[in-house]
Amino acid sequence: MTQPQLQRRMDDFDNEDMAIPEIKLVQNVGGDEARAAGAEPGDIYLSLTSEIFKEGLDIIVVDMQKTRTYWGRTDISDEPPTCASLNADSELNMDGESCKECEHRCDTPWLVSATERRTKCLLNYNILAVKLDTQIPVLIRTSGISTKAVRELISQLRLNKALRNPEEKTLVDYHRAIVNVTSQKKKTASGDAYAFVFRAKSLIQGKEEANELLQLSTQLLGTPIALPEGRDIEEIAEQSFPSAEESQEKPPGSEGKTEEKAETPGEAVPQVAPQTTPVAEKTPVAPTPAADQKIIDTDF
Repeated sequence: MTQPQLQRRMDDFDNEDMAIPEIKLVQNVGGDEARAAGAEPGDIYLSLTSEIFKEGLDIIVVDMQKTRTYWGRTDISDEPPTCASLNADSELNMDGESCKECEHRCDTPWLVSATERRTKCLLNYNILAVKLDTQIPVLIRTSGISTKAVRELISQLRLNKALRNPEEKTLVDYHRAIVNVTSQKKKTASGDAYAFVFRAKSLIQGKEEANELLQLSTQLLGTPIALPEGRDIEEIAEQSFPSAEESQEKPPGSEGKTEEKAETPGEAVPQVAPQTTPVAEKTPVAPTPAADQKIIDTDF
């Protein structure tokens, strides 16, 4: 018996009617829904399925969206941003006004303090992806401390020759790269904060699976990504610690100074006589790479 062909009105729905479930990175503040499900700071949480990923998860990148958001406040709330642009490259905000001369714009967040940075209009990256094991679409919003990780991911994908389409060398087969998503803890004087980490670890080998992911990626292209409903917890977490660049900066005149010990009440602080012996001039030494400097692997 032939099954009758069902005519559903929702069959005519397109990407405009889709709301992609978001993957969240749990911080020390906020995340009530994730915590109620048993998530802890540093875990990755998918609200659609109430899944908690303590060791990370694998995705296929479909597309990325570069946006700007200016919140106009530093508190956590459900209010939308004061100003925003869904296409940062357009140099126009949501009202069609130019972003080029805006007093709140900041293109070099590493050159300003964390206190000033959170009052500025900054770039964000939204990743539209497919969760590899279930092939459901997911959205990962990155801001603040995680934007550098996205830029490194872009380098990993675009510079890998194995992803170049043999028929059209200008195309990159992003759907063939398995990207592992984890988190990294940053320790600060104000506490711990967590950032996303993205690592393209291997390639889809099966031709059938690759074609299936290509079709799914094509279907998802153009899915609208709305502005966040409220200020992201990750941006709030960034407030308590500086970026990697800032942590290496020293205030003017601090060279050669050592940290002074706090004086205990009633206890004299010993005085050190000034150095009078001439010090031999040292030969300049070439700087060595920082111990924690990352090397981007573009051959996986």
